Amino acid sequence: MLLVGSYVVLSLPYIYRAVDAGLRAVNMTVLTEAAQSLGAGWFTIIVRVLFPNVAPALVSGAFITFAIVMGEFTIAALLAQPAFGPYMNLLASSKVYEPSALAVVSFALTWASIALLQLVGGRQGALRR
Repeated sequence: MLLVGSYVVLSLPYIYRAVDAGLRAVNMTVLTEAAQSLGAGWFTIIVRVLFPNVAPALVSGAFITFAIVMGEFTIAALLAQPAFGPYMNLLASSKVYEPSALAVVSFALTWASIALLQLVGGRQGALRR
């Protein structure tokens, strides 16, 4: 539980910047006023107008956090918790090929998540036009 809390604290600046950039890219005041002038309530405004515009920023922050957590070794090693980084270090001390294969798999997993981000972000950008 302590490891999860430390990862949350570690990822807060990245999530904040991603969501802040997403909120600055969209004029929320104009969208809210337009939805209110069409008779939408606050729940409808948040769910159907504001959230779809902020969703790519949230997904971006989530993938950045995922990439950071995959590469984080120091916190997990200091807390002596089982995590990906210390597991790779433990494997490297006794085996030759397995840590390399695990590193390639982690790179592939990170690149696949970034490709998924591009796919989702590209689809959201195409819907806005």
